[in-house]
Amino acid sequence: MVLEELVELRPAIPVWLAERSIALEDALISQGAREGRDLRHYPMEDMWGKSGQHQFTTFAQSILDRRLDVQRSIPAGAFSQYLEDQLTSDDLGDLFAKAVQVFEKETERHCQNIRYTDWLARAKEGQKTVGFDNLVELYVTRILLARSEGRRQLSLDLAPLPVEELDERDSKVLGAAEIFCHDELKLPYYYGIDRLCALASTNVEELLAIAASLYEAMQAKQVLRKQPDPRLSPAEQERRIKETAKRKRDFIPKSHSEGTRAQSLLDAIGFFCRDKTFQTAASYAPGVTGIRLSQNELNRLRPEQTKTSEHYAMLARVLWECVAENLLMTRDSAASASRDEGTVFYLNRALCAYHGLPLQYGGWQDVSVENMIGWMDRSSAPIKRRSLEVLR
Repeated sequence: MVLEELVELRPAIPVWLAERSIALEDALISQGAREGRDLRHYPMEDMWGKSGQHQFTTFAQSILDRRLDVQRSIPAGAFSQYLEDQLTSDDLGDLFAKAVQVFEKETERHCQNIRYTDWLARAKEGQKTVGFDNLVELYVTRILLARSEGRRQLSLDLAPLPVEELDERDSKVLGAAEIFCHDELKLPYYYGIDRLCALASTNVEELLAIAASLYEAMQAKQVLRKQPDPRLSPAEQERRIKETAKRKRDFIPKSHSEGTRAQSLLDAIGFFCRDKTFQTAASYAPGVTGIRLSQNELNRLRPEQTKTSEHYAMLARVLWECVAENLLMTRDSAASASRDEGTVFYLNRALCAYHGLPLQYGGWQDVSVENMIGWMDRSSAPIKRRSLEVLR
């Protein structure tokens, strides 16, 4: 029926057809069709990836705004206006005092070190005013202290480190500090329109699923609780987002032919990424959200190689399903002087929220096929490790 509609009933009208890549594979393409003349294949994730997240965010917001225009439960307008995107002093509550206590405990051993005198003095000054920026500054200082402590000095330098070095931190360090705040203090992280769009993993269906949960919360405040302001606080947004992420993760065994193995593999990748992300020095700032298979490792999963190994064949099948279902997103990794080319498999951003990981791309670690087979065939448990444990 679909082919008849596309080819016979509307032959003179260009047709845009969107489908999940796992659903029909090549069954929808009629025999003899030629790529580039009779049809063109446009993977949406590749289109958004080339133009950056900003283009998808603009497109996603237009969809949400149009959906909001056709409902009557809450006043129409921009979806983003109902999502608070800043943490206030009230949101911080007692968390700021807790962060100060942790900071003083973790930096106590540096108090007599002249190298860090100015850094600690600046942190002391920032503790006088409760605010999100000052809170992040404490974690930035802890990260830079850990990095300085970890560097081996070839010569003794007894002069205090300049405060200007604290101002030279890049966006990656700031991102790491913010996700550390979330992990250690349970401070909201997944809130605001930009992070909502990032959580969609460049997929409109996922965008609408998360936005629907937020809309239900707005609707409940407006209709059931009869509150005049349906805006959602950062904490309310994060609670709804994490509930949606958990449902997505729990539904994996029901939506895949190898769902239990896929869930085990994705959970293990999430635990692995957490272990690499929450190191004191934030070595892979802002965090690790994916794993990479080199080209040599990928070659071991080719059909001609997996014929003699059921484990390799199963891993190849599970990986294909996860990529097709947008649970893992692939990015090519170019060769360098120290490594050959390969493919990075990034976690779906909603699964990043489930595991408490940042939403930025870029952070990944090499693994082997054997690692992934082990993760797939057994349920992995979180690595028992204090969040900001100092590595020695």
